[in-house]
Amino acid sequence: MNWLVLPPHRDVTLVPEVPEGWHLLDLARDFTRRVFSAGSVEAECLTRESAPPSSQTMRELLLLRAAQGLRERGALSELRALGAVLTAISGPPHGVHLRLDDVELEAGTTERSADVQRVSGMPSPFSDDVAAVLARFEDARCVRLWLERDLQLPAAVSLAQACPAHVALEVAGPFASTHRKVLARMPAFRRATFPEQVPALRWRVRPLSGDTSVEDLVWISDGLGLEVLAPYPWGDDQDWAVMEPDSARPESGPEEGWLGRCSLDDVRAYTGGARWAGHVSLGSLLAADALVESGCHTVVVGFCGLANGRVVDPDHGFIPVELLVQGYQRLKAAGVRVVAEWWVGAPGVDEAALDATLAALEGSRFFDHLAGVRPFHASVERIARVRNPARWWGQPGDAPADRDLSRSRPVERPGTIPSARLPGVLTSLASRLMTRAPLSPGRVAAAFLLAPPGLDGATHVRLDVDCAVVHLPATLEGAPKPSWYAANLRTGGVVAMDARLAPVLARLTEATDVASALPQVPEAQRAKLVEMLVTKSILERTHG
Repeated sequence: MNWLVLPPHRDVTLVPEVPEGWHLLDLARDFTRRVFSAGSVEAECLTRESAPPSSQTMRELLLLRAAQGLRERGALSELRALGAVLTAISGPPHGVHLRLDDVELEAGTTERSADVQRVSGMPSPFSDDVAAVLARFEDARCVRLWLERDLQLPAAVSLAQACPAHVALEVAGPFASTHRKVLARMPAFRRATFPEQVPALRWRVRPLSGDTSVEDLVWISDGLGLEVLAPYPWGDDQDWAVMEPDSARPESGPEEGWLGRCSLDDVRAYTGGARWAGHVSLGSLLAADALVESGCHTVVVGFCGLANGRVVDPDHGFIPVELLVQGYQRLKAAGVRVVAEWWVGAPGVDEAALDATLAALEGSRFFDHLAGVRPFHASVERIARVRNPARWWGQPGDAPADRDLSRSRPVERPGTIPSARLPGVLTSLASRLMTRAPLSPGRVAAAFLLAPPGLDGATHVRLDVDCAVVHLPATLEGAPKPSWYAANLRTGGVVAMDARLAPVLARLTEATDVASALPQVPEAQRAKLVEMLVTKSILERTHG
C-alpha cells in the first residue's frame, strides 16, 4: 500500500483529491478534529481546573472556555475558536506553539533546519497522533510525506524518523521541491527520495464542521504559480500610467506582467473545469470577463498601498484604482466575490504611506471584504517567477547564512519599515481596521470564503459573536480567587467582569433590545454601559 501523508500543520479547511494508486492519511486534519472535539476541549479544561492555578494554566483555560462559547456562533467564530484551542494546548513545554495558520518553535525558526531537527525531539501536541499512525506504515510499500509549507516540518521530521527502514520514504510537495537540497541533508530525510515531476495536488475547500454553506470549490493557493490569469492591458492603446512613472516602456511591445501569466486553459487544466476560488494577482481584476469565464467564485488579491489614484500590488505594479473598481463592479455583477489582503512592509512603503492608504480606502473600494493584514514577503517562489528584476521592488539580497530553509529574500530600499517595528505596525493597523469591519480569523481557505455579517441599521444588542464570558477558578495571574472575564477572540481583548453583570451578559446570545437586555441596570446608566461594552467588543449592535 502507498500512503500519501499530510503532516500537521497545514490549512485543514482543504482536502486533496488523492492521486490514483495512493491512500490518504491526513494526519493534519485528523489531529485538528481530535483536539477540537467537544470531549477533548472539555477534558483539557478539566485538567487545568484541577491543577494548581498559575498564570499559564488560567490563560489557557480562558482560551479553552472562550472557544467552547464560540462553537455554535457561526463558521467564522468556529475558526477563531479552533485557533484558540490550538494555542491553548501547545504552550510550554511543547517544542511547537500552534496558531490557526502558523507555527512557532520554542527556540528558533522553521527557516533553520537545525532548529527543526532539534524540536522534533521535544513533546508536541501531535506526538500521540504521530505515534498512532506508525502501525499503518509497517505493511506499506511507500510513504510519501507531502509538504506544502515549512509549518509542517516538525511533524514531518518526526514521521520520517519513525518510518520503518524497510518502507520506501518519499518527500514531495511545493515546499519539498523548492528546498530539496537542504532537506536531503537533514538527518531525518537522508534516506528519503525526492521525486521530481510529481503533479501538484488539487485541493477542495471542506470546512472541518462540514458546513454546507461553503460551496465545494477547487482552491488555488498563493504559492501554486497560477496567480496571473491575464496580462495587464499594456498595449499601444492603453494608459501606460499602469506602470511606475520612471519605468521604461518596453521596446518590443506589450508584456505579460512581471510574473508572466497562465492562460485560462492552464486554470481549467488545474481545476478540471470546476468552480474555483483562490489567489490571483491584483491585475487580474482588469480581466474580469476572463475570470468569470474560467468559473471563478471568489478571488483573493493582495495590495501594498493606495495613493494618488493608483494601487501598488505585491509585484510592484501600479494600477489606476478606477480600472480596478471597474473590474470589481463587473465581477460583482457576475456574482464573483473579491477579498483583499493588505501586504504591509513592502520595500519603500513607510508608515505614512499606510496612513494614506487607510484614508484612501474609504472612498475607493475595489473589493468586498478586507480579510486582514499580512507581512510582505519576497518569497523565493515569487522571485523565481520574476522576469525583470529591474521593474520589481529591487534586486533581492541573500538570506541570512544560517537560515538554510528561508522562505524569502531581503530587498533593501529606503523608507522600508524596519523589521523590528513591523509586528507592532501590523498589530496597530489590524486594530484600526477592526473598528470598521471584522477581519478574517486566519489565512485559511474557508475563512476567505465566509463573509462577515453587515450590521447597517442595527437596533438591538447581543453578546459579540466572537466574545465569550467565562468563569475561572482563579485570576489570570494565578491567584486562587474565582473570577469572571470577557474574552473576544477576534480582537484579543480580555476584560475582568463584575460578578453580578457577567452571568447576564453570558446568556445574552440572542438579539435583544437594550432595555430588555440589561433590565437590572438603571435606565439613566444603561445607554452609557451598553456603549462601553460595545466599544470593548463585549456586546455588538445587531438587527432585531
